[in-house]
Amino acid sequence: MTGVRALVVENDPFTLTSVVGALEYQRVSVVASATAAYEALELQREYMPDVALLDLDLGIGPTGVDLAHALRIRQPEIGLVILSTYRDPRLVAPGMVVPPRGTTYLSKADIKDFSLIVASVISAARNPLSSRTPVPHSLPPLSEAQFDVLRFVADGMSTQAIAHERQVSVKAVEQTISRLSEILEVPRDSSTNQRVQLARAYLELAGKIPELGR
Repeated sequence: MTGVRALVVENDPFTLTSVVGALEYQRVSVVASATAAYEALELQREYMPDVALLDLDLGIGPTGVDLAHALRIRQPEIGLVILSTYRDPRLVAPGMVVPPRGTTYLSKADIKDFSLIVASVISAARNPLSSRTPVPHSLPPLSEAQFDVLRFVADGMSTQAIAHERQVSVKAVEQTISRLSEILEVPRDSSTNQRVQLARAYLELAGKIPELGR
């Protein structure tokens, strides 16, 4: 055994089972697993793990980053690894707080096999506060309003619906969409649909579809 005791938090049952199996195969002791933040905090109190492997998007409620901060408050030297489909965590929640010191951020899209996850978990357990993989920012700097509009476009909302949701004018939304197209380098010609391309850009960054040339 590696002597590493891990807590795994993942809201997708299949991924949870796969990750736990991979860790245990490499002799990492998974002392507890959970699918929600509240459950993870209860398990932490009971097992006091050396390291926590957390999904970034845990559904409604606290994110993996929120949970990481809560775990670190109770255990100042717990190792932290965040695993996500999102290449840019800001897509989960604009203005998301920075993860605790020493957190490793892994994008599922960049993982070819479980060896990187296992190595990151072991490293985080042994050196929990060391500077590690920085949280990536795949997007250029965007305002909270721009993030919201990009997400709404990807959800298929009309310009009028977005304006109503954000309580701004239709013209303001149109200007934001135009600016997003410039920032994300969406081509402007008769052969491309601007909103479709923006939605695709969002889905690529969210890890929902492979990154391909637009």
